Amino acid sequence: MLLSEIIKLEACTIDLQAEDKDDALHKIAALFKRSRKFADISEGEIYKGLKDREALGSTGFGNGIAIPHCALEGLDKFAISLAVCKKGVNFDSTDRRKTKIFVTILGPKNFPNEHLKLLAACSHILKQPGVVEELLQSTSRINLYEEFLENADNGSGQIVGEGKEKLLMLFVKDDHILQDITEVFVEYGIQRSIIINTTEMENLISKVPLFMGFFNFTGDKNPTSKIVLAKIAEDHIDAIVTGLEDIYGDLNAFSDLDVMVLDAFYTKGF
Repeated sequence: MLLSEIIKLEACTIDLQAEDKDDALHKIAALFKRSRKFADISEGEIYKGLKDREALGSTGFGNGIAIPHCALEGLDKFAISLAVCKKGVNFDSTDRRKTKIFVTILGPKNFPNEHLKLLAACSHILKQPGVVEELLQSTSRINLYEEFLENADNGSGQIVGEGKEKLLMLFVKDDHILQDITEVFVEYGIQRSIIINTTEMENLISKVPLFMGFFNFTGDKNPTSKIVLAKIAEDHIDAIVTGLEDIYGDLNAFSDLDVMVLDAFYTKGF
């Protein structure tokens, strides 16, 4: 198992707002629903699974850390959420201190050994000197994600890894949304991208003498557009799309932005 693939970047946050333990479990369940992996599992099911596990004994083990976890019917792979609640929340921790860091593990039924290994791996990371402080100082969800992975070490390399690289292509039809896209890129750790100016095919057809006077494909639309190219890790795709849809809604219903992801067979110096 690769921690980099199990941790769902779209389910991570550095700004968890929770009033009490029950509210924290609700908010964590909502974070998992940001991942397409949980399209067929309701937020209520996730919350109930976590709450039922807490009824057996608190997963808050002190030093401001909690590792809520449970196994769910209908889930075929493990998923992890990272969350920081800077003001802290009472989570029935063993040392009675407020919990500020939540590493939540959801797994499929009938895989107890793998579940235990993940619990042990996450616990080991969090107990290393300075890790809690580093996570609390994270400035973005990608920073939180990277800080956690940088401290992962199980000796065999089976837990930690990098996803395959992909080429992300955004077809932008309105320049005004470029700032929003830039903010999403920064939040998810994309620091380099290329922007190409293009002309819509419909605009060219409208200028062909044979078709003049018969067709007006473009109407009042901007005849030019932009293509944004960026190299990303395969396991970050859902997170980036989710970040864009947080702003624009379902991209299938948003006409000013199209997304395509291609395999990057070879890159160098990019």
